Amino acid sequence: MYRMQRIMPLIGATVTGPLGVMHLPRMWLKGVYSAAGMLWEGYFDNYKGFNQQVCDGLGLEPDAWFAYLATMPTYPKAEDYVRAHATKLDAASIAALNAKISSFDRPEEGAAATRARTGITDTTVRNSALLINYDDWLTAHEELLAHEADGIEPLVPMVSSGEVGIAGIPHLPRMWMKALLSAVHALPAEWKTGVVCGFDKRCADTIGLDLVATSAYINNEKPTYLQFEAWVLDHIAAPSAATKAEWVAQFNAMQKAEAQAAAEVIESGATDPSLRGTILLNDLVDWKHMYDHVVAARVTRA
Repeated sequence: MYRMQRIMPLIGATVTGPLGVMHLPRMWLKGVYSAAGMLWEGYFDNYKGFNQQVCDGLGLEPDAWFAYLATMPTYPKAEDYVRAHATKLDAASIAALNAKISSFDRPEEGAAATRARTGITDTTVRNSALLINYDDWLTAHEELLAHEADGIEPLVPMVSSGEVGIAGIPHLPRMWMKALLSAVHALPAEWKTGVVCGFDKRCADTIGLDLVATSAYINNEKPTYLQFEAWVLDHIAAPSAATKAEWVAQFNAMQKAEAQAAAEVIESGATDPSLRGTILLNDLVDWKHMYDHVVAARVTRA
């Protein structure tokens, strides 16, 4: 059975944890992968790019922070470190940092290269966080299909329901990733997809998508995310910008039942018992399971 020796970091740059800081979860994941010798080639875990923006924006001393990530902390422990060492963790500083990360456009030369690699034909797409996602998703798709015949060790989906693609529809990238993993028999048994997944059903009902047909399409065609997104847009009524914004707001406001939320706080290793957000808790559980996978793989390889 094929086990990925190196893994692409599928947490998007705009995803946040309980602290609400964009890119912090992605930077943590890259640091953990790197410390385990499992970071996908071409990704960096040092003081540049969005990593630098987060360190500067929060007032984190870079050398100490990256040295701490090299000890492979869990994500909640990483946030504890930030709380203890950041000198600019007020709401205004976090908001300014998030605005910079979410709005940053790549220089055209770099944006054009990523658009060409991923198949994006819209020449106005330059947002760096968005381009990172399409590059990550394509890399994952290439790797999964290249080893489908070998049998692939189950892989945590990691793509957040809060992520959107060019179409601006929340949860759609995660729906695709789970269904793709299922199609190549690499979705862990604990993760559900399609008609047996409550979030998938909620998304499909909200946007007017036939979930049975969607699952069949992904299972049969195994499309890239860009191809899947185009297929979805061909099979739903065209949403307005206001409608998509309302969908995002609805999904971000979703909360889990108190008992389930409490159980997932414990499962994820988080320390705040008041966490109830569906997307956040799903993310935290993903991150803890992937962390455990990396630690176990590192021990096996040692």
